[in-house]
Amino acid sequence: MKARFTNVSIKGISSAIPKGQLELGSLEAIYGEGEVKKIIASTGIESVRVSSDNQCTSDLCKTAAKALFARLEIDPLSVDGIIFISQTPDYKMPATSVLLQHQLGLPTTAVAFDINYGCSGYVYGLYQAFMLIQSGGCNRVLVCVGDTSTKFVHPGDRSVRMVFGDGGSATLIERGEETSYFILRTDGSGAEHLIIPAGGARKPISEKTSIPFETENGNIRSEENIYMNGMEIMSFALREIPPMINELLDEVRWSKEDVGIYALHQANKFMLDYLRKKMKLNKDAVPVAVSSVGNTGPASIPLMLSQLNQVLPKERLEKVICCGFGVGLSWASCTVNLSSTTILDPIECE
Repeated sequence: MKARFTNVSIKGISSAIPKGQLELGSLEAIYGEGEVKKIIASTGIESVRVSSDNQCTSDLCKTAAKALFARLEIDPLSVDGIIFISQTPDYKMPATSVLLQHQLGLPTTAVAFDINYGCSGYVYGLYQAFMLIQSGGCNRVLVCVGDTSTKFVHPGDRSVRMVFGDGGSATLIERGEETSYFILRTDGSGAEHLIIPAGGARKPISEKTSIPFETENGNIRSEENIYMNGMEIMSFALREIPPMINELLDEVRWSKEDVGIYALHQANKFMLDYLRKKMKLNKDAVPVAVSSVGNTGPASIPLMLSQLNQVLPKERLEKVICCGFGVGLSWASCTVNLSSTTILDPIECE
């Protein structure tokens, strides 16, 4: 689907990451020195952020939101919508957005709901927020996006342990003067390629689902852990992302060179470099910021913007394309103007 929104702006972006950090070099004794160095070289990830046992995605998003409210001098009572996008909620019920509404001091008149999305979740969250404002139902919407995926990674599965990190973010959307375009796509036929098989109603957690097994590639996990078919996800991204971005460029009548920043989901350096080369984009137009955080799922786009906040010139933020892709399978992109957006540096959380 396609959508166009007018008179909506992104006021501010803030991100938070756990203080806990796993240096991938420390895994050489487990996976072998050669294997670890090869993975680091290809992914560009040297360490990943790991949340503590009692640290949830909501905690990271709450920290990011409070910092954003303070910097922008925003009264929480003026925020009349909150959306929480994550695959790692606090509970199966109630919705985490409801908990954040109370914890952040938002009014009881605010609309609050969760969206179970991963790597494309940031763009989906912006889309939902823009709709709420465009409809006239809300004046300010807080989009909280993130995951603590490491809680579902088996330590014996190097294919995901050396990639996924934890992070959260908060983005404030309000009435403004900007126009944005969105394209969203879905293909559930590829759902099996990035999945936690057990834990839902289809396959409840049991003694059997918790038993680890070894795969033909030598990885170890149980059905309660994240499984990712990396080659299929890579093929999907290379197949679907370039034509989507070209379609978006045609929609807004921009050339590739008009775009200051292509804010792509920060999956890993290899995938981003491959996409950039396939789309024939300038290297500095496709930032990569995964080395010290890893793939933080839906938080990766706002976290990348926060990490590079001090070095991205404002003029390059006037025409930005955000694009998320992954679990679902789902992929989504949008055009935004971030030249007047307040972007905070990443916040470390105990």
